[in-house]
Amino acid sequence: MIIGPRLKIRETRNSISNLRVHFSPENLLRPIQKYSILLLVTALQLSSVTAMGQCLMLPNAFETRLLEAEAIVEGKVGLQECFFGSDGNIYTRNTIETYRVLKGSVGNTIEIVTEGGVVGDLMQVVTPSVQVCTGQYGIFVLSADVNRVNSLFASAFYPIHERSSTVEMASGITDREVFYEAIGNIIGTHRIELRRLSEDFVNGWHPSASRSEPQISDIYPLEVTAGTQTVLTISGSGFGAEQGNGKVLFRNADDGGQSFVGLPEGPHYLSWTDTEIMIYVPSATLYNSTVAGTGDIRVTTDNGLSVQSTQQVTIDYAKSEVIYSNGLSRTMLVGMNDGGYRFTLNADMMSRAGGSGLVEDALMHWMCNTGVNYSLSETVSNETAWAYDGVNLLGMSAPGQIPPYQLGRTITTFSGCGTGDGIQWNLVEIDVLFNPAINWWTSLAQPIAGSFDLSTSIIHELGHGHLLQHNNIENSPMYFQLLAGQQRRVLLPHSSISGGNLLVEASVLNTHTCGEVAHVQGDNSECDYSLINGVDEDRSEGESVYPNPFDDAINLVVKGSGTYRLVDVAGKMVYEGVLTGTLHTVETSALPSGLYFIQMQTDEGESSFKLIKN
Repeated sequence: MIIGPRLKIRETRNSISNLRVHFSPENLLRPIQKYSILLLVTALQLSSVTAMGQCLMLPNAFETRLLEAEAIVEGKVGLQECFFGSDGNIYTRNTIETYRVLKGSVGNTIEIVTEGGVVGDLMQVVTPSVQVCTGQYGIFVLSADVNRVNSLFASAFYPIHERSSTVEMASGITDREVFYEAIGNIIGTHRIELRRLSEDFVNGWHPSASRSEPQISDIYPLEVTAGTQTVLTISGSGFGAEQGNGKVLFRNADDGGQSFVGLPEGPHYLSWTDTEIMIYVPSATLYNSTVAGTGDIRVTTDNGLSVQSTQQVTIDYAKSEVIYSNGLSRTMLVGMNDGGYRFTLNADMMSRAGGSGLVEDALMHWMCNTGVNYSLSETVSNETAWAYDGVNLLGMSAPGQIPPYQLGRTITTFSGCGTGDGIQWNLVEIDVLFNPAINWWTSLAQPIAGSFDLSTSIIHELGHGHLLQHNNIENSPMYFQLLAGQQRRVLLPHSSISGGNLLVEASVLNTHTCGEVAHVQGDNSECDYSLINGVDEDRSEGESVYPNPFDDAINLVVKGSGTYRLVDVAGKMVYEGVLTGTLHTVETSALPSGLYFIQMQTDEGESSFKLIKN
């Protein structure tokens, strides 16, 4: 098996299977033209890989991980065991069978550590972090970390569908050979040590000659949400009578949609036939990193054949969910501090941003728009590390605690219990930490070139604390990456606000608190929406619109006669009418929640207002 045009494969005779690898001429002799094209594609696509990262990471994250890695291996996840580390946090120990080694010196079976897991009724989720499940196969990028009991620590994972030889989560690359070539170009070697062969190779597996190419004829619905058990139905042909190793792949919200990512067989799949697949749109955040984002989808069948849809699926937002005990579990906000979550700044964050109002503004963005009960403590902490200690820490980490290519991270701790509707995980603590080595912009003014906007970063990480995941909307605070000089502080109605409203409403009405206090909606009576949502309203003197936010009606106070138009965030007109007198009421009970704009034109001039529907 040739991995790439310049990749040297060294056979290891002490592999577990003790197989001597023999390659037939048809496997070894491939057309030179193919590899010329392969090299060209590698050169073109390598820049796409190195330009992206995850969760507010810097553009060099991919390269840095590979260069600093102790080992890079291709293998399969075996047993998993969760444990408390010496720092009191939860980690997962994963046994990996190694099939190929691209860098470093490791055994045929190794143990690696991933952050987060479940011990008893306590769960921790670290965002971002590597999440894998038993049986997954792919490429692991591993780093040494003595704080994790001297085991190798997984800093990245790229799943592989062995039969189709396609790679997931590698931005801009799907072919495994091209991906190997990209890795080799970065680490300076194209040598791969072959430890064992896949079962498909040993058993002589090959795609069935009678199997027709899969086709997608329709997807319904085309606008969905992820992690909410929304059912997506994919119609077509050639999917196979059984799922087997087949999967549905979505555009990856953790890299802006540049790669595909999909779940293996599990609780998200409701049915799989040759002509129809029904699946819950996934946003799994424990033991699987699949967060579905807007874009086309791909179906890969058990025999390795793939088809990509011509239709685009719009995913408005992704709510975190948990795959646990072969089932789907819901996550819920509760009332830990006066009905919500009170954050404590550490000394470094206070010294950088304490007088700017930046943190308070970020908290108000979420509370005013979604009703989440976020508040700020008057006390200051000296802590620089996350721990389950009853304190919702928001601050700068200790130097070196966060990788140099990462801006920040959120650690959520949950308490689990069984209910009549299955297992529920209540959010009992939120810790948000940022990289102190970053050139942070700590003003609410527009950030200057070369600096990273701390306001956007805090809003983003508080969104993860709000149990929302990334989306593929480039101007959203929940977009995966932030570049120097950028700012994205406005919450969008159909993504962040709608998702947050769903979480808060469900949590406030939650009847299964499992011993915790139910979440209490935050007080948004003093919110200045024009300030928080970044729009300067243009209005004539004496004209106003109230209430804002509104429920069943809005009142227009005007001078003179004229007309009005109410439009949604996409610019679509939903209501229009004639204005007479000084007060006009518009009935709005039929409108969905979200962001709206009302434009009025009267004898006195033109006015515009930005409104939020609860």
